[in-house]
Amino acid sequence: MNTLLYIIIFFMGTVFGSFLTLATYRIPLNQDITHKRSYCPNCHHKLGFWDLIPLFSYIFLGAKCRYCKKKISPRYFIIELLTGISFVILAKMLNMNIYYLDFVTIMEFIFGVLYIIFLFLMAGIDLEHKKIDNRVLIYGISIAIAKIAYQYIMCTYNGVHYNLNRIIIYLFAIVIVNIVSIQKLNIKYDYIYGLVIEVIIMSLFTYEITTIITIIYTLLIIAIKILLDKTINKTKIEKNKNKFKGYEEKTTIAFYLAIVNAVVVVFSYLCSIIVI
Repeated sequence: MNTLLYIIIFFMGTVFGSFLTLATYRIPLNQDITHKRSYCPNCHHKLGFWDLIPLFSYIFLGAKCRYCKKKISPRYFIIELLTGISFVILAKMLNMNIYYLDFVTIMEFIFGVLYIIFLFLMAGIDLEHKKIDNRVLIYGISIAIAKIAYQYIMCTYNGVHYNLNRIIIYLFAIVIVNIVSIQKLNIKYDYIYGLVIEVIIMSLFTYEITTIITIIYTLLIIAIKILLDKTINKTKIEKNKNKFKGYEEKTTIAFYLAIVNAVVVVFSYLCSIIVI
């Protein structure tokens, strides 16, 4: 029966993954992501039920649109698969058992799912459009505040052990960063602000040591990428020299942070299993 639970969680993850592919495409284009029906980005034909079954539709349609026969990007299949796997790993990390599902475990799973969605949106939009969308940041801040409120309530009234000082520090950090952004930067969108918020949310959900490791490996990966770019295309590197913001957008730092954070969390979990 416990296997059935994880199969359900996997397919639930693929459904979320299908939604994430839609969201990463539509959010930067300012299109509705909840009420407007899915459509082929090439021929704009509205898709039916059999065109939208996660994983299976991609396979049975031969990775092509049913209507215009244009090839479908494999990223749709990959994101759906990875989201399903991410949900299962999250459930395993929480030791979810169909015979015993307590309130705290369910809530931790829900917040974990919300965080996974945040990571996928940050990574997908930054990779595709080289930017951090404000609406994704608002979503991230919202789930962070919701988790802070949940932990405070559980700690204060239900006796569940959470570090109250840590909760308060992160709440102040989010508030202060947003105040500084509004008062000092005075702009609608700023990549550095987005990175700071991403790191704060990352620390809240995956803890400080994981975030530090994530940042170190992200910087290492970016350094390797710079060296490769410099070797392959010296002209392009020279053209973008000393353009800090342009450099950040070009190197998609938010994308690397999100992906590396997910890998570090999974790797840490696997290491803990091996040690045990």
